[in-house]
Order: sequence, then C-alpha cells, then structure tokens
Amino acid sequence: MKTPCVLVIEKNGILRTKVVKALEEGGYAVEATSNVLDGLRKLDETTPDLVIAGKDLPRVEGEEVCTRVRQVSYLPIIVLGTEDRTVETLQSGADVYMTMPLAVDELVARVHAMLRRRRR
Repeated sequence: MKTPCVLVIEKNGILRTKVVKALEEGGYAVEATSNVLDGLRKLDETTPDLVIAGKDLPRVEGEEVCTRVRQVSYLPIIVLGTEDRTVETLQSGADVYMTMPLAVDELVARVHAMLRRRRR
C-alpha cells in the first residue's frame, strides 16, 4: 500500500518545517513549497492525497488557492490562517480551516481522518 502524500504550501518557513516534521512523524510522505505556483506544479507532478495551504500566500489568498486546486482536483484541502475567515474559506472549496496558533497534533489527526474517509 502506498504511503499517503501531503502537499504543504506555506510561506512561513518555520511553520512549514513544523508541519512537515509532524506529518512525517505521523507516517506521511510530504512535498512542501513556499508559493502557489510551485505548489500547483507539485500538485501535477506528485499527485498528493491531500493539500495543506497557508491562507496568506504571496500573490494569492487561501481562497484563491482553493479555487485553483479545485480547477484540477477534488483532493481534500486544509487551509491554515491567522484570522477567522472560516465561512469564506470553506465556501471557496476548503474542507477544513484551522487558525493560529496551530496545534500540529490536531492537524495530523485531521489529515488522518480526512484520508481515512477518502479511502472508504
């Protein structure tokens, strides 16, 4: 059985590293990038099972990331943000919106739950 892969698109290097480490410790393969264009390229090249995207990415907002991902895929999307924009983010195509400060154990648990449901 293939190890599930998570694509992380987050401009904050410290947060990105923290998320990648937690996901890898949780048993996931991870592809990570700091911008949307590279993220969309990796989405096409690596075919991940789930996408985690920061809300405040260079040149686009989290809602725009969701829209772009939805144009090419129906993968589960988790958006990370600093303010409560849950309704707008979910309406744009995200499946989950998590605010800072981020509890990485909760994030890994949400990834696990979403992928478990997707396999069924």
